[in-house]
Amino acid sequence: MPDRVTETRATALTADEGEVLDVFGASMAVKADPALHGMFLGDHRVPPGFLVPPHVHQADAEVFFVLEGELTLLLPEGERRIGPGGAARLPAGSRHGFRNDGAAEARFLVASSPGLQNLEMFRHFDRAGRSSPGGLTPPEIVAICGEYGVTMG
Repeated sequence: MPDRVTETRATALTADEGEVLDVFGASMAVKADPALHGMFLGDHRVPPGFLVPPHVHQADAEVFFVLEGELTLLLPEGERRIGPGGAARLPAGSRHGFRNDGAAEARFLVASSPGLQNLEMFRHFDRAGRSSPGGLTPPEIVAICGEYGVTMG
């Protein structure tokens, strides 16, 4: 966690405001930057068929809160589907992944603490994706994840 939060005034963002990142074809609007607010919060929209394979964050704990659609969570004990109002609590060091098995976009909030590595990894994916029109290769994705304390598998 940052030594201190640098944002000193109350602010509000509309639904359309915030830094927007492209994470492998799924948009993520940054609603809270951990360098400013002490945690990361992103509004993540994932298309049908979108998959994030099982992985482990060494430093960041995450919570997913589903707003629209459904997510299929990939957990060590098996798959679990959650819909609107459902949440997944994913402590740092826990193995997890997810996919959208539905016919429509799924939308969920991703909160992470301390969140610095998560946000910088998402920003790196956005930059790398924009500079690789053909998309990133699996080894490139794994290497980027490793830079931010995330192991795949």
